[in-house]
Amino acid sequence: MEHQIVAFGREGGNRRKIPEYNPAWKVIEPMDTQIKGFADSMYEQFFVESAVSTRADTTNLLKERTTKRTAKTPVKESQINGIVKFQVRHIERCLAARLESYERAYEETGKVPTEEELEEILAELKTVGDLQVKHSSSFIDNFLRARRAQVQCDPEQSLMEGCAEAHDRVLRTWKNWGEKIRIKEVAPAKIKAAAKPPAQTVAETQPIQDEAVPMEKQRSNWTLFAYYWCFFKRLGNECNRTWRGELAAALLTATGAYLLIHRVSAIAWTSFKSEGLSMVIAVWSIALWHVLRTPWLLHKEASSTGGGIRRVHWGHGLFGIVVLAGVLAGSGLYARKQLAKPIAPVMAAAYVEPKNSLRKRTLSLANDLNVFLGERWSKRPPGHGPDTLKYDQATLDLYMKFYKSRMVGILQELQDKGLDTGLLGAPGGAPSRFLLPDEIRQLRDLAYHLDEKGSVVKF
Repeated sequence: MEHQIVAFGREGGNRRKIPEYNPAWKVIEPMDTQIKGFADSMYEQFFVESAVSTRADTTNLLKERTTKRTAKTPVKESQINGIVKFQVRHIERCLAARLESYERAYEETGKVPTEEELEEILAELKTVGDLQVKHSSSFIDNFLRARRAQVQCDPEQSLMEGCAEAHDRVLRTWKNWGEKIRIKEVAPAKIKAAAKPPAQTVAETQPIQDEAVPMEKQRSNWTLFAYYWCFFKRLGNECNRTWRGELAAALLTATGAYLLIHRVSAIAWTSFKSEGLSMVIAVWSIALWHVLRTPWLLHKEASSTGGGIRRVHWGHGLFGIVVLAGVLAGSGLYARKQLAKPIAPVMAAAYVEPKNSLRKRTLSLANDLNVFLGERWSKRPPGHGPDTLKYDQATLDLYMKFYKSRMVGILQELQDKGLDTGLLGAPGGAPSRFLLPDEIRQLRDLAYHLDEKGSVVKF
């Protein structure tokens, strides 16, 4: 049964009626509140963004028209059509956002909507379309009434005709979504029905090898320990098969050479140790090759025998554990002895004097005062007339405004350190007048009595 969410169209200019919402469509249990809340929050965000965009477009259109007409100029039909077009776009965005919000909500939660929930979403799309048409129509009516414009057409009818294609497009998207869900639900059932195991004959039920055990029978009771135990047994079996004669002969030869050489000649003993190390490295390389090759052998055997693996004696498992332990221990010891680098002693980082240290602030103040007073003295009027007195007073005012507080604070810190500030900190000194060149040099000398950490340096 096809359900229509299109409330209007262009067929003959007549409005298409929307079928009444069937109560049987409602879900037996309400839609998951988590999905509903997620979809509502997403739709609210889309709706606000669309409303803001529509309002901005309408405002820009009105500004363009305002510059070209007076208050008595009637509203043109093109302006009304432009506003209707903006509202149609807003309705289209709302419909698409409402459907997309549900699709993303189900996708994020990993759930699949039922047929009842799909019908409920369809009914909500119809409600959103009707509600937005009503709101947009009311906005256009109020706009025309406020400007006393003559209404040449029905705004609601214009909106419904403009949104007909959008409604059809959303309906097709909703149908496609439902069809995809139905296909995903039907496909696994067909695959399970088609994948029935073929009947086996008496001959086929026999083991492929007399000593092979079907992998399917083992997997049901296998644990992580069982998998590793099978790996160790196969590793020990491979090492025993390839090394049995060669390794025994090498050990006997090495033992005899050790007994004959280690007390006879130091040079020969050193050469023997080097050759022994080379042999150990060669054996280690072969053992590592077997460790990497064993999983591939197990997989190959299970695939070629139809899921069965060969029985191996448990003693090979113990030998495989010894081989793997030897490979790991030998690798660690060799890396520690040959590749380890001595750790350089940690050197304490050199102390960096802060930018706001007392010594730097004192020197900075002395330099600033030297520049300031030098510029003022270079521009001072000659003599002792009224202009000179006025200029000196201006210099004192600038000093009090920009340098007095810095001077008083630094002198107090220097006195707290135990340094003698002399006449600079005495009454009538720096706090009440600007300094002379000799006094600036004295301030700089006080800074040299401090180190980078602010401690007093005694000469």
